[in-house]
Amino acid sequence: MKNILGIDGSKSGWIGVKQNLNHEGSSEILFSNKLIDFLSPDIKLIIIDMPVGLDNNIQQGGRLVDKEARKQLLKRKSSIFNAPIRDVLKAKSYNEANSISKSKGLGISKQSWNLVPKINELDQIMQIKIRPQIYESHPELCFQIMNDGVLKFSKKEKMGIKERKNILIKNGLDREFLDNSLKKNKNFQPDDFLDACALSWTAKRIINKQNIDLPEDPEIDELGIIMQMKV
Repeated sequence: MKNILGIDGSKSGWIGVKQNLNHEGSSEILFSNKLIDFLSPDIKLIIIDMPVGLDNNIQQGGRLVDKEARKQLLKRKSSIFNAPIRDVLKAKSYNEANSISKSKGLGISKQSWNLVPKINELDQIMQIKIRPQIYESHPELCFQIMNDGVLKFSKKEKMGIKERKNILIKNGLDREFLDNSLKKNKNFQPDDFLDACALSWTAKRIINKQNIDLPEDPEIDELGIIMQMKV
């Protein structure tokens, strides 16, 4: 039995939405403080909203994958931030990280620094030889494709939550599953869950070879990790 998994970070850890490839409409919500807990032999593919593969030097606009994804996103382009360089993962403070990053081209934003612990978790997992396939994606791009156009509302707004829920229902996710999972939860926010759903939907697109690759000709980092979004 093989499953696919969409994973998004939350303030308390990681939220995953798992779908069974053999049972259409079967979805399960998962949560853990540690990303490695999601790795299991029954998972065929993981799509995650976190940088996969890191550059050694940083330039304006970030990695090639960041630039290509930003070009495709019609609205809320700032939601695609520049991934940090790998050397930053060793920093103990924002000031240290910013200094390291500046020495390699550009400083690091506070937004990127706040995600460094999670990026580090993922980077360590990408170096494990036996694991599921793991690719990077971006929920706003996934929703844009699902909706065949720009979304009207921010995911932080009440109307944005409703808009995204309706888009997911139109694209095959179960209404009852969404309603039950959107109830108040101390571990994640509603938008974290909906983002994980969008990433899980994208995983199914990849299995069915319906996805697009950004960029089509990806760069590979020093560890041999492919830097490419699949949406």
